[in-house]
Amino acid sequence: MSTPSSPGWYENPDNPDELRYFDGILWTSNTTSLRKRPASPAGPQAPTAPDRTPTPPSASAPPGWGTPPRRPGWQRPSPTADIPGQPELAPYLSRVVAYLLDTLLIAFVSLVLGGWFLWKAIEPIADRLDAAMVAGDFRAMSSALAEAGLGWLAAFLAVQLVVMLAYHTFFLTRWGATPGKMLLGISVRRVDRAGPLDVDTAVRRAGFQAVAQALGNVPVVASIATVLVITDLVWPLADQRKQALHDKVARTIVVRGRVQR
Repeated sequence: MSTPSSPGWYENPDNPDELRYFDGILWTSNTTSLRKRPASPAGPQAPTAPDRTPTPPSASAPPGWGTPPRRPGWQRPSPTADIPGQPELAPYLSRVVAYLLDTLLIAFVSLVLGGWFLWKAIEPIADRLDAAMVAGDFRAMSSALAEAGLGWLAAFLAVQLVVMLAYHTFFLTRWGATPGKMLLGISVRRVDRAGPLDVDTAVRRAGFQAVAQALGNVPVVASIATVLVITDLVWPLADQRKQALHDKVARTIVVRGRVQR
């Protein structure tokens, strides 16, 4: 059956006993049973004069069936109309809450695995830092932190970077969602196909975030990296497909529900 050229109810190409609504672009999921004319009884019947009185269309008949289709007004196409499966995009608030939950989990695991490096970095200034915090002297706190062991601090940041990459890559390639996203009922998939991410896509997606956050600890480019992290976080608000910058790098989208295998 050829694709109709205008919206309306047409014979369902998947079930000849149904009518299915075509919105002008795609077949929708709205169907109704096809009302067939009952078979004529056997035997000859006397001819009857045709009724020339125009019959108004039945109010219960599906719109567009048996009547010339009306040209609808212009409607903005769905942002996922050209994506296989036409998934529903995840709400922005759900993404932010999931991001915060994942950040807390990553920070906890990083402290467990790299906490010794962090302690070695602040051990020489621990007393001064504690006194400045009790006194609320932020200038003294900044002065003390400037004297922290940079080598040990760099080792801790390296552990944190590895944990973040491993965390996102592991969960996105196995389940298509991190624990934070699982709790919020959202998942990540590629734009061109459904299913858990492949390793390359997951590494590119997580690597963008990890590198941006790691650069935020480098004095020379910290301000630029901070702007990049904030821009990445708010970008979905203005994007048609609600993609963050790391989604665009990896060609992924965040959708409602579990990932479809």
